[in-house]
Amino acid sequence: MDQFLEKFFDSVPRARILRLFMQNPYDLFPLEAVVKRTQIKKGSCRKEIDKLEKLKIVLCKATTSKQQKGKKTKIKKTEAFGADPAFEFFTEIRELVSHSSVASKNKLLKQVRGLGGVKLAIISGVFLNQENARVDLLLVGDNIPKGKLNRFLAHMESELGRSVQYTLMETDEFKYRLGMYDRFLRDILEYPHEKLINRLGI
Repeated sequence: MDQFLEKFFDSVPRARILRLFMQNPYDLFPLEAVVKRTQIKKGSCRKEIDKLEKLKIVLCKATTSKQQKGKKTKIKKTEAFGADPAFEFFTEIRELVSHSSVASKNKLLKQVRGLGGVKLAIISGVFLNQENARVDLLLVGDNIPKGKLNRFLAHMESELGRSVQYTLMETDEFKYRLGMYDRFLRDILEYPHEKLINRLGI
């Protein structure tokens, strides 16, 4: 087992791919989807997948689809990849990857501050290894650039190997809903969470 761990934890691309597959253990992804979700270049992505496939932790399934072009029907072959549940240490590796996917709080704080204008940032769910949370991330602030936010979320998802459920509110809306004892906000604040930024004194 130790030699196995040494072989597949020796690169950032491999770790990202493994997180994606293990956090979504029963899904299959075409190569283009793996590239998009992990933000790894296509050549490097395929190379790492091939290595994981040789270790028998990843499987490849070929699929075919029909494409109609005028009167001709063209058969398109594609490959999809995912975790192999039959792998000997599947459960152990999935648990290990799951626990190693929680982002560094200091790194996350720095990235959230980089968005600018954030007055309140609350993490829960995937960031705390909590299941069934209302959201993973609540951001409250004004004039947060959409482009910056999208890039931040894409980076977080590539690091975590799964989607980040988030909510963005402007300050006035948050204060109004909090004052009205909004159920959504109460659920976030009453269940396990951490405040990365709290300039509103919540």
